[in-house]
Amino acid sequence: MKHQRLNRIVFFALSLMVILSLTACGAKREERYLTYVDSLISANYLNASEEYTRTTGASQDEADAMYLQNVTRLADNLESFYGLNISSDTELAPRMVELAKKIYSKARFSTDRSYKDNNIYYVDVTIYPIDLLNQTHEDVLNYVNDFNSRVDAGDYNNYEKEDYEHEFASGIIDILEGAVDNMSYADPVNLKIRIIQSDSNFYISNEDFRSIDMAILSTDAAKYEKEAAAAASSSDASQSDADEK
Repeated sequence: MKHQRLNRIVFFALSLMVILSLTACGAKREERYLTYVDSLISANYLNASEEYTRTTGASQDEADAMYLQNVTRLADNLESFYGLNISSDTELAPRMVELAKKIYSKARFSTDRSYKDNNIYYVDVTIYPIDLLNQTHEDVLNYVNDFNSRVDAGDYNNYEKEDYEHEFASGIIDILEGAVDNMSYADPVNLKIRIIQSDSNFYISNEDFRSIDMAILSTDAAKYEKEAAAAASSSDASQSDADEK
């Protein structure tokens, strides 16, 4: 079976909006909103949760679970994005989670200011998107083409499906792991995050968290979708004998 690249990476906002007690006012309230948004991003991507637990009253176990959920989600998204099949692979599934942790450890952002506009409070956030997927795109395409050439040559005819999938996925993960320490960043993205106030509580919306999440990791989705469509068309024209094994 030939491998086709690339699927669109899908981001899912997590339901992790902790409702906080609204007791401050004026400048102190703005400072608290700024701290809350900063700590929320830090806890989710950098595994830096001390300020988050202090600000929200969440336990360390809750913060750890939130972070693990987030990196596991990224690992699942990367598996889907590259068309991998490693969910039951006892070596590569944990390796992908560790890669996701390392990727998110490189997250760069700043919470610039908190302010009131027409009786609504906002926090301005600047995200410097991780450009790893775009940076490694050509290497991945070259690897996929080379792998498919070896498939055509019959190199994997005697492989079991699980071994075949493992072999392919290992190469993709190798490329990402090799680039993560020296990865670049895309142009900064400026976000205006609304603070939702309800009675004596405040939080940010899932939609705003999704905007943060999508900005953290850059993907040229439109370009990848066109390439995936072209690869699918080519694959339909000639299927490998390995798919029948």
